[in-house]
Amino acid sequence: MILLLPLTIACVTGLILNHTVDLKLSSRNTSAEWIQARYGMALKGEPEAFGLDGKAYAATWDGKIFHRKHILDDNSALIGAVPLRDGTAVVTTSAVHYFGLDGELIEILDSLTLPSTPIQRAGRNQDLALVLETASGTFTSDENLLEFSKSSADQGIYWSIQVTAGESDLKTWKTAFSGAGVPLDRVILDLHSGRFFGTIGKWIYDLTVIGVLFLSATGFVLFLRTRRRAK
Repeated sequence: MILLLPLTIACVTGLILNHTVDLKLSSRNTSAEWIQARYGMALKGEPEAFGLDGKAYAATWDGKIFHRKHILDDNSALIGAVPLRDGTAVVTTSAVHYFGLDGELIEILDSLTLPSTPIQRAGRNQDLALVLETASGTFTSDENLLEFSKSSADQGIYWSIQVTAGESDLKTWKTAFSGAGVPLDRVILDLHSGRFFGTIGKWIYDLTVIGVLFLSATGFVLFLRTRRRAK
C-alpha cells in the first residue's frame, strides 16, 4: 500500500506524457500559487504599496519594486509613486523612474540629474508637477522633469504615502514576477520523476521502483516453485 501512491502517480503522469502533443501541454501553463511556490516563482511576504488618493501606483515586494507590469532595476528603497500630468514618477531614495501614460518607461533620473539625494519624500503640487524632499530642501520640477527649482513652502503639496493595494494590482505584480506561469509539461514530467517533491520525492520514487522489482522477482520465483510442485 505504501508503494501504491507514487506508483499510481508515475503511471498516470506517464500516460499523460505519452499524449503531450495531443493535449498541447507544452503550450499550456499553470499559475496556481502553490505550484509556482515549488519552483520559486511566488512572491514572499506582503507588498508595501505607495500612491496618492488611496490608489497604488507602485510597490516593493519581496525585495523588488513593481510598477504595473514592470520590475524596476533599482536596489534603493521605494519612497513614493506620484501620478503626474503625462505619466507616473516612481521614486526611490536615489532615482526617479518616469513612466508614460501607456505604462512604458520614458527615462530615469539619477544623482547626476537630480537636485539632491537621497530623496526622503515625493509628491506633487497643485499644478501636477513632481516635488522631491531631500536633506538639502524641497525641489519642484518643470513639466518635462528637466529642471528642478527649490521650493520655499510645504503648502499645496500632496505627498505620496503607503496605501493598500487592490486585487488587480496584486495580480499584475504577480504576473510581472512569474510571467505566464509554469509549463504544464514540466510539472507533469517532474511529477513523473519525483523531482516535484524535492530530494525526498526522488528517494521515494527510487524505493518504489526497487520495491516493484523486488515484488516482481519474488513473485516470479514463487511462480516457478509452485509450477515445479504441481509437476
